[in-house]
Amino acid sequence: MLIYFVFLMIFVGVTIALYQVYEIHYNINVGNDKKLSNADKSHLKALSEQAKIATQTQGRADFDRAATSTLGADFNRDIALTAFAEEEEGRYAIPLLRRKAQLRFNGESGVNKRISNMSRIKVQHLPFLKTTLPRINIRAALITLVILNCFLVQLLAAMSVYTISYPVSIAWLAWLNDPWAVMLLIYAFIFTSLLISTFDRYMHDLYQLGKLFKTKAV
Repeated sequence: MLIYFVFLMIFVGVTIALYQVYEIHYNINVGNDKKLSNADKSHLKALSEQAKIATQTQGRADFDRAATSTLGADFNRDIALTAFAEEEEGRYAIPLLRRKAQLRFNGESGVNKRISNMSRIKVQHLPFLKTTLPRINIRAALITLVILNCFLVQLLAAMSVYTISYPVSIAWLAWLNDPWAVMLLIYAFIFTSLLISTFDRYMHDLYQLGKLFKTKAV
């Protein structure tokens, strides 16, 4: 009976791996706000509406006040307007709201109006780790890894069925004959893909912020 449970979990693992490929493509093609807090979702809506009004009427007072309240008094309002006036919210606005608390300049949150060198903008990843914004987009490489992991999961699942009738005789591949070992490896790949997907979203947000800051002379 236990072996049936193992094969069920292998089937579930394949389904999860396929979903992970779908999810990472969804994150690429849809500017989703699922990782925003409820407060930031409200800020996104309000600032986007105010930015639209500001660009249409040239009246920026309301937007500047809202941007100051959300992003801090030192954050460059021209950059904020560029971010929230963009029709595609996922390009700049959502990454900015997700990562605003990690932006540092001379130890302060936000971006000072007088910054003239983008390399001085720092990201506080961890209490002991601070770097500049990334200048290279590594998304394609990370997506490739997730797809490769999905392929390996499917291959392992197929092998778990194949070896029921045709056990592998090669010594260093003998573990393929053990469904438990195959199942554990499948879930190891799934966990790895989860980490890669999370890292992809994080790094792509920072990469987009780098592009945002380069659109204006800060």
